[in-house]
Amino acid sequence: MNVRFTISRIAKPFISLCLMFTLTVSSISGQIQTEKYRDMTLEEAVVSTDMKGWSARKAERWYDRLPFLAGCNYIPRNAVNQIEMWQQETFSPEIIDEELGWAEQLGFNTLRVFLQSTVWKADPEGYMQRVDQFLEIADRHGMKTMLVIFSGAGGIDNKLGPQPEPIPGCHNRFFCGDPDLLPDGSEDLESYPLMERYVKQLMKKFGRDKRVLAWDLWNEPGWRNHKGTTSFDLMTKVVCWVRSMKPSQPLTIGVWNTDLVNLNHFIFAVSDIVSFHTYSEQHEVLTMLAERYKPVGRPIICTEYMARTFHCYFDTVLTLFKAERVGAISWGLVDGKMNTKWPWHWEGGAEEPQPWFHDVLHPDGTPYDAREAKFIRQLLRGK
Repeated sequence: MNVRFTISRIAKPFISLCLMFTLTVSSISGQIQTEKYRDMTLEEAVVSTDMKGWSARKAERWYDRLPFLAGCNYIPRNAVNQIEMWQQETFSPEIIDEELGWAEQLGFNTLRVFLQSTVWKADPEGYMQRVDQFLEIADRHGMKTMLVIFSGAGGIDNKLGPQPEPIPGCHNRFFCGDPDLLPDGSEDLESYPLMERYVKQLMKKFGRDKRVLAWDLWNEPGWRNHKGTTSFDLMTKVVCWVRSMKPSQPLTIGVWNTDLVNLNHFIFAVSDIVSFHTYSEQHEVLTMLAERYKPVGRPIICTEYMARTFHCYFDTVLTLFKAERVGAISWGLVDGKMNTKWPWHWEGGAEEPQPWFHDVLHPDGTPYDAREAKFIRQLLRGK
């Protein structure tokens, strides 16, 4: 999300479990706070037996049974964040059904969706019912869903009820980090037992659900909030909690900043499948696949891509992913309250950005770019 990568061309062996990944990362804002993850020692990244999961062979067999995975990160147009998406007062199955119908017409078969423990804490039963209803709608439109449990990106002031109105021209301002932090931005260590109950309840209800493609345990660890080693400690616990419930779906944590070498060593060691984020051009994506992700020897899904301003397009990068059989989940579907048609840290005011940064459709379902939508349909549906 608020990061653009400049990929170096260096890859060296990193002990016996995976590769040494090196990346030069430039932040648009210069506000990425990953110092403690950079300082994390190899000892802190040690993976215990109860964190390990599928063999590479099992992961490949799972992936071989699937079609080419293509879709989007999804939140409905009337939700400014995950709280507004999931809380009872603003949950909108009719809008979700309409929008996923549009996605189906494009040929999308995969969704990546962020959950939100803030909503669960207030209404566990209702929350689980709404997640189940969402999966039912997605399944009806021929889509499997990757569920994201926690996220290191976003604000710390997570409250239920009416959410802030979007700020015109401001990209994704009210996205929610998860789990909740204390008011001073520090980790709420006393919430760990509650988070364990949340994670295990998710696994009990959906851990063998065929509508769930995979579990993304933690989005962008180390970005802005949840930046310290205490968050890493919680992440290791989350892996163990999920493994203890023996889900039938694979687990992953996405690589988004490969400068965080030891963290990424941990990520690859505990993930059943490789996932990563990129907003780079086609030739850079091809390089990172060849030098960094394919050598891991597991199925690969790109869980965030597509930024027109950065020349990361469907007709180049999606074409590459299909040719390489790398799952492709772009950012955004319908222009809505998330404001992701505007670029990160936009300073051009509230006027319509040209081109749009993310998103494919206007709020009425018509394409932002008719040529682009036609290309997607032809590539994914053959028509």
